[in-house]
This record gives sequence, structure tokens and C-alpha cells, in this order.
Amino acid sequence: MWYAIFRALSKIVLKLFFRLKVEGLENLPKKNNFIIVANHSSLMDSFVIAAAVPVKIHCISSRFLYSIPWLRWSLERLEALPTGASSEKAVDYLMKNEVVGLFPEGGCSRDGNLREFRRGAAVLALTTGRPIVPCAILGTYQALPVTAKFPKPVPIKLKIAKPVYLLKEFDDVIDDIYLQEGISKIKNIIQEMLDAG
Repeated sequence: MWYAIFRALSKIVLKLFFRLKVEGLENLPKKNNFIIVANHSSLMDSFVIAAAVPVKIHCISSRFLYSIPWLRWSLERLEALPTGASSEKAVDYLMKNEVVGLFPEGGCSRDGNLREFRRGAAVLALTTGRPIVPCAILGTYQALPVTAKFPKPVPIKLKIAKPVYLLKEFDDVIDDIYLQEGISKIKNIIQEMLDAG
């Protein structure tokens, strides 16, 4: 119930004030769940993902947000996952055909440019066999960068790419090279969508 309310309110506000557009909804897997991965340059990004993607997403959120009482209350109602202790629970959600979302930069970009990606999404994909759906969020940095106090009514767009399957060739150890190659592939797809505008 709480997530449905959050999604509905996000959709209304983003459509009304930021003319939210979504491209590539047809790329979302229809027969299985997935991992949503996107760039992160504004506190608005989670709202954009929630408004645009028509399924419940268990978002992995920065642990420091849980130290703010009202935010902790909200995140718990939305069944978000704090960083640091999220891996096991995220795997559990994915194995139960739920959708997990994360921002692999590990925090908001201060200049709007894509930062290096952490490997958590690749680990989840290889552990569970679920595909990663790369997304590019455009306009949120201009609308509300981390240094701003008030948003500007700038158009916002979410671009959704085709799912990427990072399948293991062998069942033994997942090595660092494989993880790095996987997450680099996801980053490049998102960068291309950002560059295309």
C-alpha cells in the first residue's frame, strides 16, 4: 500500500511539474523479475524510477538516510534496503521474483557526470541469474542538484535499455575481472543513453 501511494504521488508531481517522459518501457522483462540500475545525480532519482517503472522496486538506499527519523520511517514502509547489509536481503527478494533497484555510483554525482560504478549490481546478477536493466535519468541534475535547496521545473526523462544478462560460464568462483567487465558493460550502456540525450 505505501509503495503504491509513493508511486502515485511521484508520478503526479513529476508529470505535472517536470513533464516526465519515459522511453523504453517495452524493454522491461515481462516473464521474470530484474535488477534496475541507473545513474544518480539528484535526490529526485528514486522518485523518477518509482514513477516510471510499473512494478514495486526494493531500492538499496544509503545507510546514512536511516539516521534521519522521518526518512527511516518512510524507507522502512517502502521496504527499501540500507547499504552495507543489503546483499543477503536483496538476493532473497530477487529469488522471490521481486525487483531490486540500485545506483551503482554509491551516491549522488556532484557535477552531473557519471562516476565509477561499484560492483554490487554485477554480484547480484551473477548470484541470482536475474538480468540488469540499465536506465539513464536525464534532467534531474538540472532540476535539483545536490547543492540546491529548491527544484527547478526542468523536463525530466527516463530511458530504459534492453536487459543485460551477466551469466556465469562456470559454477565456481566469480572473479574480479568478470565482475569488472560486467559492471563496465552496464556503465557504458548508461553513458551512451546519457550522451544521446
